[in-house]
Amino acid sequence: MSNFHGKSFAFVASVVGAALMTGAVAAQTAAPAPAANARAANAPPPVAPIGKRHKKPNKKVTPSVVVVVTNSRAVALTELDATPSGGTLPKGIVSNLAPGKKLSVPVATDKSCLFALHGTYADGSSGDLTSVDLCKDKNVNLVE
Repeated sequence: MSNFHGKSFAFVASVVGAALMTGAVAAQTAAPAPAANARAANAPPPVAPIGKRHKKPNKKVTPSVVVVVTNSRAVALTELDATPSGGTLPKGIVSNLAPGKKLSVPVATDKSCLFALHGTYADGSSGDLTSVDLCKDKNVNLVE
């Protein structure tokens, strides 16, 4: 009998041990205490090492050409607009250019470098240039 009693004790001990280990495993996978959640919610976000930071996506660069506009007139240029060939929306590229002065400006080019230029002056006059290839002629000289 003592042999049977020893075997049953070993069986009971192994069942209790298994139950304790299952409880330990469950405790390891249980949700953290509310205080830990509060600390995690208020903590600043982790900072990635310098070499691992995300790069910003590259913006699409619009091709452009730098044009030198010279006002060789006796009056100030109020505004010079450039309209791409076949386009309808002019874009102001120079404003308030004094007589005898020049200015370098970037002009966005799309499929074509042909532009229509329209200048207005301080004395109320205006002038137009059509089919100007700004990729070829990077100098615009406004004359009387």
